[in-house]
Amino acid sequence: MIEITSDTIERVTTLLADVPKGAERVFANAMNRGISRVKTQALKRTKQVYTVNNSALTANTAMKISKASTGNLAGFVSFAGTKLPLYQFKVTPTKAGTGKQVRAAVKKGGSGTPFEDAFIADMKNGTGVYERLTRNRLPVEQLMGLSTAQMVGSDEVIDGLEKEVEELVNERIVHEMNRILNGYGG
Repeated sequence: MIEITSDTIERVTTLLADVPKGAERVFANAMNRGISRVKTQALKRTKQVYTVNNSALTANTAMKISKASTGNLAGFVSFAGTKLPLYQFKVTPTKAGTGKQVRAAVKKGGSGTPFEDAFIADMKNGTGVYERLTRNRLPVEQLMGLSTAQMVGSDEVIDGLEKEVEELVNERIVHEMNRILNGYGG
């Protein structure tokens, strides 16, 4: 969560007391720039931490954005999506029918976790990592990784992003305030 200090609010309100809705415009514009940064940087940071396939990540991500306005200074970005198949992360072997033990790494920096009974197969719903549920040939179950919301919400992704966006919002408050004081910005 991005917060603006009471000192900053007081200073902007005092300086823009003569400008109709001046402080509200400053905060709304600054918050919207922060929201825009969250939107672009969240998936970028996710790809830096996780071994997820880029196209699978963007295809399975649903983003909801609510911008701030002068009437409502709160805004948010939320991420949703289904769990991605484990095959969309770093998996070896990559081809079906090799007979080798399957290893998968969801986060970068690791050699991967071995899966004793898993195998790579080409099925109707695509290539994936599967595991038998019983000793019989069927049924099989596709192994899944994380969802976009789980990855974006992880501490490694969110902590650095919050700091970056908070700095940006504070810089933008000063910029927007100067814009309005100099006669720009409506």
